[in-house]
Amino acid sequence: MRNLELDRLEKQRAEFFDQLEKLPNDLLNNKINNSWSIAQHLYHTWLAETSTEQYIRTKTKYPDLLKKMSFTVYLRTTLLRFFLKLGVRVKAPISTSTFPEKIDLKILKSQWSDSRKSFQNLINTLEEKKLNNKAIFRHPLMGRLNMKLTLYFFNFHFKHHQKIINNLKNL
Repeated sequence: MRNLELDRLEKQRAEFFDQLEKLPNDLLNNKINNSWSIAQHLYHTWLAETSTEQYIRTKTKYPDLLKKMSFTVYLRTTLLRFFLKLGVRVKAPISTSTFPEKIDLKILKSQWSDSRKSFQNLINTLEEKKLNNKAIFRHPLMGRLNMKLTLYFFNFHFKHHQKIINNLKNL
């Protein structure tokens, strides 16, 4: 069964990559003001998603240990989004902020597409096992999220970096 939210995220990602592929590779890998390059922002966002999938696959091997999601997660999610919109910067974990020297956009596009297919398979498996409403992903700031809120995080995380990338394109 297809997850409509994941399909929507994949469509956004594919359309954004189509726009970025028109840019020269030097611009994509150029660090501006000692900050991440456009390609590094994309790579970070992809790493966050793939590491989340790996985490969920590991956690769901022990379904009896999974709990219900706490109501406070919604509050923390709202606060995080609010602070990000204000421009507060959050330091990314080292696991999602270590990049190769050069990032090839075509390879990353392909890897991300494959990751999304794998994540769709994971969602299907969790739905079959009736685990998708359990708190299966632990976000460092938001807390333990169910699958719906995990996809919500993917969406606002992608949009957050998309906004930064659009600003970098215009510099």
